Amino acid sequence: MKNPFTWLTREIRTRAVLPFIPAGDLHVDIGCGLEKYLLRKSCYRKTIGFDPLLGNGIIDKIPLEDSCADCVTMLASIEHIEFPEIVIRECHRIIKPQGRLIITTPKQKALWITRLYDPGYEKVEGPHRQYFDVNTMKNITDKYFELMLSREFECGFNQLFVFRKKEIP
Repeated sequence: MKNPFTWLTREIRTRAVLPFIPAGDLHVDIGCGLEKYLLRKSCYRKTIGFDPLLGNGIIDKIPLEDSCADCVTMLASIEHIEFPEIVIRECHRIIKPQGRLIITTPKQKALWITRLYDPGYEKVEGPHRQYFDVNTMKNITDKYFELMLSREFECGFNQLFVFRKKEIP
């Protein structure tokens, strides 16, 4: 069973994201976890989850066709990825025109509280390789996505970013 604080954080993240998930055919979640928590609450009939814990983590290629997904979500996963720019580029490739990319990521100041309420977190989920703020997030997404919304939640420990796919000539 998950640590209750980890479960609560996951539920808060999910509730923050659900209103921004548009209607469509395919919802892809990168870093979905063993429980595929967000995908179980998604309004989509077709969902696909990727996670190293499931044995199908993303390194450099998402095994899906071009322009097939209406929405890609990454909840508390981008900070664990060694080369997030590659995954962002791949998200752009698989998202349909005008589709959405939705990312949540903790702020660095959240690490102490995570270690306090879930000391085994990094052993199970892996270390945070990088922390993001609005500027660093825009640095890796601006070529591919237009930032529609950026806001903090969970008392300022987490951030939500909602993007729309840009058409690249």
